[in-house]
Amino acid sequence: MKQAVQEDKVDLARMMRLPIIDPSNSNEKRTEKEEKWLREAQTYEFMNIEEPGLMQTFSYGTAGNQMKFSFFHGGKYKVPRFIAKHVNSCSTPMWSWRPDGLGSMTKERVGTNSRFQMRELYE
Repeated sequence: MKQAVQEDKVDLARMMRLPIIDPSNSNEKRTEKEEKWLREAQTYEFMNIEEPGLMQTFSYGTAGNQMKFSFFHGGKYKVPRFIAKHVNSCSTPMWSWRPDGLGSMTKERVGTNSRFQMRELYE
């Protein structure tokens, strides 16, 4: 039992060293307070909205500092906020064919569908 707890602490420490990746604001610098808030570990419940009941595996990080995650639908995980934010931002685009006024149809992006959800649990 003690060994499993220690391994969790090692994994959590390794997660804390991962870089915070935000593709929408790649050049923006974070304040020290925001960085500290994003790195706080919280307990989350993972929900697979796209394929309920199935496990999802993904990698997060850069080429030199990367970690692989496997989340089960309905499972509870203690991860930093920036990982949960990344999982919540995963989406697939929705497309629609619309007339362009010249007699043909064009494909337009009309929105996105969320794939996953990380719900913060308050204990």
